Amino acid sequence: MKKILVLGTGYVVKPLVDYFMDECNYWVNVASRDNDRSGQIIAGRPHGQRVLWAATPPYVELDRMVKDVDLVVSMIPPSMHPIVARTCIKNRVNMVTTSYISPEMQALDAEAKAAGIVILNEIGEDPGMDHMGAQQTIDLIEAEGGKVKSLTSYGAGIPSFEHNRNPMGYKFSWSPMGLMRAGETPAVYVRDGKRIEVSGEELFKHHWLTDIYHLGTFETYPNRDSTTYIDKYGLDTGIDIYRGLLRFPGWCSTMQGFKDLGLFQVDDGRDLSSLTYGQWIAGLLGAPGSKDVRQVAADHLGEKRRSDLLDRYEWLGLFEDAPIAIKKGSSVDVLVDLMLRKMVYADHEKDMIIVHNDIVAEFDNRIERRVATMRVDGRPFGHSAMSRAVSLPAAIASRLIIEGAIRQKGVVMPTSPEIYKPVLTELVEHDYRFEHHTLVL
Repeated sequence: MKKILVLGTGYVVKPLVDYFMDECNYWVNVASRDNDRSGQIIAGRPHGQRVLWAATPPYVELDRMVKDVDLVVSMIPPSMHPIVARTCIKNRVNMVTTSYISPEMQALDAEAKAAGIVILNEIGEDPGMDHMGAQQTIDLIEAEGGKVKSLTSYGAGIPSFEHNRNPMGYKFSWSPMGLMRAGETPAVYVRDGKRIEVSGEELFKHHWLTDIYHLGTFETYPNRDSTTYIDKYGLDTGIDIYRGLLRFPGWCSTMQGFKDLGLFQVDDGRDLSSLTYGQWIAGLLGAPGSKDVRQVAADHLGEKRRSDLLDRYEWLGLFEDAPIAIKKGSSVDVLVDLMLRKMVYADHEKDMIIVHNDIVAEFDNRIERRVATMRVDGRPFGHSAMSRAVSLPAAIASRLIIEGAIRQKGVVMPTSPEIYKPVLTELVEHDYRFEHHTLVL
């Protein structure tokens, strides 16, 4: 029986473990500091084991766990992935993660090749399905003698249309702190031949509306450095490229307002036990003791008192005369806690993932727009669309690695045909498929 080590027990891990145990009959060790959650994921199945792991130096237990398995799937915070990767290299064990390739991870490429292992990254929803769908279209265009002139790619994890039922237009289907960290990540893209750089501080000020073919109008803002993928997709320099996120309209102004109020601040934390939410906000804005916190916030943001933005903040509870629910923490801890109290899915509600690639290509006698769109809703009383979209590509690729169908070595992403073709083919069996349209321009 093949053995898999899964590190982490976050929002998206259970479908991954279900695939390994129910479809592949692998033995799975689930390692986490949350032993109860590990038990819920394994759900009493005989070929699963939970391991209490604090993820703290000197990582002796990590080494012991890794040397005993055939493959490691790391679903813990990205900053930990290089530590896990070095342990996998030492023990010559393959590794899979859904996270972006960091410079620290890329630096391990030669060592991974020397150890004869693959460290497969960016094999989730976004990044992951977007890469595979884009590369599939690019390879087809080039096989037909075409040349890519521009690439636009979007990813989204948002409430389904019928369950978009709060003024924020968002509910959590993945790590809230991951969302906050992503909201401060700089971005780069190329439009009309011009390189556009956006600082993390300005990220949510840099947004616009976009129409998604057959789905409707959404708000988009740039996602990280798109230009790094020109080479990774095997494209010529000089093309336009944009990779962005999709949200329901209003999201970016909401998030920028949080930043302007100081709610993204991360520090060692402070004693909050004697404060209400209103007192906390008033203090952050230099108006302790104010009785009209909404007006103080409106003045600080340059908004009218009755603006939609202030309505959203009031709905969230930022101005309430109620004790803060956590006793100690930073501003972002308080914000995340409030959001998790109000912005979660009920058991019967569905989330929605969208992956949309829009590629313009030039052929000898025509210019075409190749559009590929994936939209999947979650399952009421079951797995979310996001959890399956992130975990299933990683699970399928892990099986292919174990079976020897993926032979690449080193630090890689899923842009080679030996990875994206079988993964996309099997994803169709799980109802994750791209709908393709060609428009002659």
